Amino acid sequence: MHEVLDSIVKLEQPAALATIIRVEGHAYRKEGAAMLLRLDRTKTGSISPGCLEADLQERVSRVCSAEAFEIIIYNMQPEEDIMWGDTIGCGGIIHVLLEPVTTALRNQLLHARERLRAGESVVLDRSWSKAGNGIGIVYRLGPASAARESRNSWQADAALEGEAGTFFTKLEPRPRTIVFGAGPDAEALCTMLPGCGFDVVVADWRTQISPENEDNSWFSVARVIGKPDELASKLQFNRNDFFIICSHQLHYDYQMIQLALEARPIYIGVMGSRKRIKQLFGEGVLPKNVYAPIGLSIEAESPYEIALSIASELIQVRAAHRSKSREATGDEGVRHLFGGWPQQPDETAEAAAPFIAGSYAWQPGASCSIK
Repeated sequence: MHEVLDSIVKLEQPAALATIIRVEGHAYRKEGAAMLLRLDRTKTGSISPGCLEADLQERVSRVCSAEAFEIIIYNMQPEEDIMWGDTIGCGGIIHVLLEPVTTALRNQLLHARERLRAGESVVLDRSWSKAGNGIGIVYRLGPASAARESRNSWQADAALEGEAGTFFTKLEPRPRTIVFGAGPDAEALCTMLPGCGFDVVVADWRTQISPENEDNSWFSVARVIGKPDELASKLQFNRNDFFIICSHQLHYDYQMIQLALEARPIYIGVMGSRKRIKQLFGEGVLPKNVYAPIGLSIEAESPYEIALSIASELIQVRAAHRSKSREATGDEGVRHLFGGWPQQPDETAEAAAPFIAGSYAWQPGASCSIK
């Protein structure tokens, strides 16, 4: 969803936002997954591996012209799937809200983006009344607190055509990953991690390697120069951070690790051999948030293979941290707009091929917002 929000800033043509609001059974993406479809047929984000996009794109012109939303129900169950001419095999029923990006919605999304960039989690509420009464979607944006609905949820029987409904979506800031060391390892990581939902900061004490003001295509991320103590002051290390230590300079790596440990972050990954890890940590047991040597064991050798193993480990740790946080708050249904959700037990197949799906839409309406 973050890439969708970034695209909204630059949006200069009519577009529609497609959001999955309900899934029955299994689907590739789950509630809250969103994508932006522009009138010129370009897209940002995804809600399927290509199964639904073509059909949704055909609806964009109508939705934008009428400034009216639609809710489309795609039945991907086997008995319906085969009737469409393609056996996709998802096995679920997917309800998609397709809404024009009106001034009201755009303003709410831009405001949400600002608050996310400031480190705040927010909840976007969409509410609509029964069809035919001339009232469209009402938008409300508020903090994601215990007092508010914090899961993506549908509060109406979606099987009833024309029924009123409310959909809540929780948006959270991207986790920050601080990569200490601006060498070839960082280049590969900076290529991969932003696409995995991480904000990346590259930090190094060597100005000739990590210039803060020089354009560099692979450093399309934040860059900070300084020794470890300076970096701690500039970046304000915190518990939600992920650290990757890969400067390959033992003294500075040691200093950075000690400062990172003081912040008690989610993750500290250290690159190097087991012998080097012992030089940095000694013979004792590593703290629970330290992963050293860094990365999942996939026999990686090249910088990009190593980056893949590291990115996979970060995704795994992030998912475990979110699950633990949900358990702590008693909310096992928290769902964010980044995709991914436990697979439903009744189905196992994934969608695998594009098609124009047969489906039906219900409840057109206008759009408005309440601040």
